[in-house]
Amino acid sequence: MKGLRSSALGFAAFLGATTGVVAQSITPVPRPAAPPGSAQAAPAAPLHTPVTTPVEVTRKGRPGSDIFLGVYLTLDRDCKLGATPRIEFAGDPRSGKLRTRPHPINLRDVPGAPRRTCIGTSPNGQAVIFRPDRRFRGEEKLEFRVVYPNGDVRAVTATIMVE
Repeated sequence: MKGLRSSALGFAAFLGATTGVVAQSITPVPRPAAPPGSAQAAPAAPLHTPVTTPVEVTRKGRPGSDIFLGVYLTLDRDCKLGATPRIEFAGDPRSGKLRTRPHPINLRDVPGAPRRTCIGTSPNGQAVIFRPDRRFRGEEKLEFRVVYPNGDVRAVTATIMVE
């Protein structure tokens, strides 16, 4: 009986070893660069091709008060917050000021957020806010880009009506 138990444990250890090989991560491990002139093959294409997504935003507001244009963050499927995306403004607006600030976001209201794992969490995202001049009334068009850590870009065109 003692021999049977040890062979069963050995078989379980063998199964654990073989299933460990099957369950390995498929994330590629970075390799050191080949020295110049070596006969190594060219590197494979990247796994993720950056995508640029155009987005149009329309807002209304009053002179001298903040107008919220959007909040941006990086989130994985396990509801873990990633690196903050970079906001690039195309230029200064002619009738006010653009700024960014940390802003909490309720993930229950975000389309595409994994609802089962994210309910009840409110991480800080990067908010984009426009404040028109006190005397300005009319329409303002703004452009900015949100560059995510994986290279994806969201090109935002905002039309703001100040009344």
